Amino acid sequence: MLPLPDEEILEALVALGTDESAEVREAATASIERMKPESFLGVAQDKNASPDVLGFLAIWPRATKDLLEAVVFNRGTPDNALAYLAGRTNSPAIIETISLKQQSLIRTPAIIEAILANPARSPEAERRAREVQHEFFEKQFGAKMVAQEQRVRDEAEAAARAAEEAARDTVAVTGIDDLIRLGLIDERIDDSVVAEYEAEFGPFDEIVEDEEARLDIERVMSEIAAEEEEPISPDRMPIFQQVALMGVKERVMLALRGTREARMILIRDPNRIIASAVLKNPRISDQEIEYIASVKTVPEDVLRHIATNRAWVRSYTVIHNLVRNPRAPIGTSLGLLNRIQSRDLRGLASNKNIPDVIRTTANRMYIKRSGN
Repeated sequence: MLPLPDEEILEALVALGTDESAEVREAATASIERMKPESFLGVAQDKNASPDVLGFLAIWPRATKDLLEAVVFNRGTPDNALAYLAGRTNSPAIIETISLKQQSLIRTPAIIEAILANPARSPEAERRAREVQHEFFEKQFGAKMVAQEQRVRDEAEAAARAAEEAARDTVAVTGIDDLIRLGLIDERIDDSVVAEYEAEFGPFDEIVEDEEARLDIERVMSEIAAEEEEPISPDRMPIFQQVALMGVKERVMLALRGTREARMILIRDPNRIIASAVLKNPRISDQEIEYIASVKTVPEDVLRHIATNRAWVRSYTVIHNLVRNPRAPIGTSLGLLNRIQSRDLRGLASNKNIPDVIRTTANRMYIKRSGN
């Protein structure tokens, strides 16, 4: 009866669902059941949504696939709700999406156990769950070891399922041709750029993956969604999932010949060779460079490279974004300050997100120019 939007009504009803009065609890539950699941998609995507509401939606039997995907990708969703959902959903896609939330799996091992116990899990969800279990619990912290006999049996079953479902559910990436079939490669880019980059940095097969600096695809998706101010649409999800499965060699090739979507993912790769390869992509635009100069999670080498490219630093936007980027090397930012306009120097002087030396130098330059 209250004139409230669905999101606020849902939050109120979820709270009332735990009321001491059985009559109130029953009335709240009945009211929720009369509401349409699709009306809650907005609150499921809202990064400021109540954890209680997100937790309720994760375990609500009437939740749709789109609603559940939005809930899973919302950083505010409680880990215990994800564990409940991972153990009870019959959707392989939802389980696989949960398996991408590495930080949640590390914080709450019950999610891993739920994934591995659910017969609806996909081979890829199982692989990721076991990988986290091994790396962060069995290997690093000496948690209980999985019995060898059970492990062999599980691996045999997983291999059999993978072989059976490979053609339908997964695509192996072994080279450029596979990336083209996936629609991740811009075919207008000649493969000579790959040969040139390999000649500069050595054979891609010899590039070592740093286990402590691996591409955190969950973080990348959250950053891109925040920058675009809207959640990642379901039709883009396969791109992120496929990049997450790639090895170093494939990521380098994708950085050099990939589409804009691929470039925006890989520019955040902590491996400097991969991130720097994005700047060698012949299709990268001036607008992308302006954007990359402002991204606070790109490697320092990338920002340094942009600052030393004469064509790119002709753009005032690029220069301004670099000096405002707290990740930019201090020497790089100091070298660009004299090209910053006075009105922007004043803004830098009060910007607490940049290093103190940049802020104080900008303040001195502004005072000197203004004659104060």
